[in-house]
Amino acid sequence: MQYILATTNIKIALVACVKQKQDSPCQAKDMYVSEDFKAWMKYAKAWGADKIFILSGKYGLLELTKEIKPYDFNLNVQSKSFRSAWAENVLTKLAKEASFESDHFLILSNRLYAEDLSPNFKHFEMPLDIT
Repeated sequence: MQYILATTNIKIALVACVKQKQDSPCQAKDMYVSEDFKAWMKYAKAWGADKIFILSGKYGLLELTKEIKPYDFNLNVQSKSFRSAWAENVLTKLAKEASFESDHFLILSNRLYAEDLSPNFKHFEMPLDIT
């Protein structure tokens, strides 16, 4: 009997955090209150993401339901070496959730957040020019 190996690629959205936040602890999906963040989440869902994660400058890779505290931290102003270490941390966590070879990634972030992430993904897109 012949077997056909079928691989199921999942769609994973990575949505950048924003400066505007709630002022008390809550789930990550509720922490970021800007209209941009809400639009990016809506876009990720409409894209058909099987999984959505938030890219947080402070916390790294966040599951939507992770309880977090408000913070004021801007990854964009950190050194290149800091951002590279941040990306390694994100990739380590993400590797437990996804296949960088077969899954498809949607990156909704600026180029600084994505620069050390996207080269690791065989299939990805960055449809928005977020600065």
